[in-house]
Amino acid sequence: MQQHIQVSIKNHVAHIQLGHHATLNALSIGYCDAIDQTVKACDENTDVKVILLSSTAKHFCAGADIAEMKNMSLADAQHLDFVGCVKYVGHAKKPIVAAVHGLALGGGCELVEMCDIVIASQSAKFGHPEITLAAMPGAGGTQRLTRALGKAQSMDLLLTGRTLSAQEALAIGLVSRIVQDSELISTASSIAEKIAGFSSPVAQRIKASVKNTFEYPLSSALKIEASMFHQCFSESDFQEGLTAFVEKRTPKFTN
Repeated sequence: MQQHIQVSIKNHVAHIQLGHHATLNALSIGYCDAIDQTVKACDENTDVKVILLSSTAKHFCAGADIAEMKNMSLADAQHLDFVGCVKYVGHAKKPIVAAVHGLALGGGCELVEMCDIVIASQSAKFGHPEITLAAMPGAGGTQRLTRALGKAQSMDLLLTGRTLSAQEALAIGLVSRIVQDSELISTASSIAEKIAGFSSPVAQRIKASVKNTFEYPLSSALKIEASMFHQCFSESDFQEGLTAFVEKRTPKFTN
């Protein structure tokens, strides 16, 4: 499955392009493993500060591989801990920017929900149609979605299986920005490179602190945030940022 994934690194941004055209990037077990391995390798690469995820296929991702699921028993699903989507992407430490065009459905929508900033083209459509197959999300679709959108919007999507346009997805907070189809990759790349130009340890701590919103009560999350902020004072990039501000010049971060 690795042959359906392309990776390039430029300006500290690892651009991962999914390109299983024949299946519209359907998330088979093998393909999910290949995606996770690729993201993990980029996450551990010291030359990479930000990961950009996009698709060269007609759609971003059509969802789980239905043909594969059809032949799977309860025992198989439990033994494999099968969830119909990737796993590592949701645990990556470095910021992940997704550039989405066409369909992002089911597991494909869960993949989007695992990313940190989502840039959508005007053609993009999002949804969780699992219920139409007498199924439900298994990789965070009921959890990340509800934490991001709230109960009412999430229940509407999950229980009706309806599809959202890019504009609807933006209105409810599922995506960050909408751009023309022709500008999708250039805009997403520009955003990823902008983040990569900042101090990487700080960007990773910001991501981790935001994720704590979903995992800790406010009182605990605030203490963790303060502790993470205090770490800035021990880093050379922080001193460079303050000095550059005082000297009215652009900072030159080294980390």
